Amino acid sequence: MKTLHIILAAAMLPMLGQALRCAPVNAQAVPAVIEAVTIHPPVAARFQCSEHPLGAEDHVPDALGADCVVVRRDGGPDGKLLSLYTGDGARNEDWHGWREPLLAPFDAVVIVIHINPESTVPGVRGSGRSSFIGFQQLVDGQPTDVYVAYAHVREVTVSPGDTVRAGDPVARIGNNGSSFHPHVHVGAFRGELMPEDAMPRQEDAVPLQVRMDLAALGRLRGTAGK
Repeated sequence: MKTLHIILAAAMLPMLGQALRCAPVNAQAVPAVIEAVTIHPPVAARFQCSEHPLGAEDHVPDALGADCVVVRRDGGPDGKLLSLYTGDGARNEDWHGWREPLLAPFDAVVIVIHINPESTVPGVRGSGRSSFIGFQQLVDGQPTDVYVAYAHVREVTVSPGDTVRAGDPVARIGNNGSSFHPHVHVGAFRGELMPEDAMPRQEDAVPLQVRMDLAALGRLRGTAGK
């Protein structure tokens, strides 16, 4: 009988590895009170996120980012504990989040996409830049200086220049690049992009803390208004 490895919310380990190698954070640009951006939940399924504290990563959009995994309440002898995967988790297909549809973080224009076609074996840290999508926030149809990146994605269904609404399907969760298991890295920053590669400009990139839109989460869970 295969052992089902269970993980409790309070015991979750930080998700290791850098999603993207971009501009190092300008320490002087980080305010005393960290600014946050609220996004639509990245998946409709139950999920949990492990956040990067200030100083843990020195590159935008890794700094202050969040690594999110899909969980299910199906573990333990009575099926009431949260689990990340079935069996021993040795295959990507064992993980609950593998190929879970990803939803756009807010109304946005897709500015950049990078594809790494190689999937990583769970438990083995991959190499190379991860597959990612970069979004530029739109407010009342106008672009702002706020950007969000989803990394470790696969099966991307959007293209640069596409306009998306918050919650639109854009890709699926994968396991590629600097990653140990299927998850999505969500990174956010305020600043400008370098025109040659659509990466953050080092001197003014300010990392943003990622927060979830709990009203949107309630609608996904069917609890809004109850």
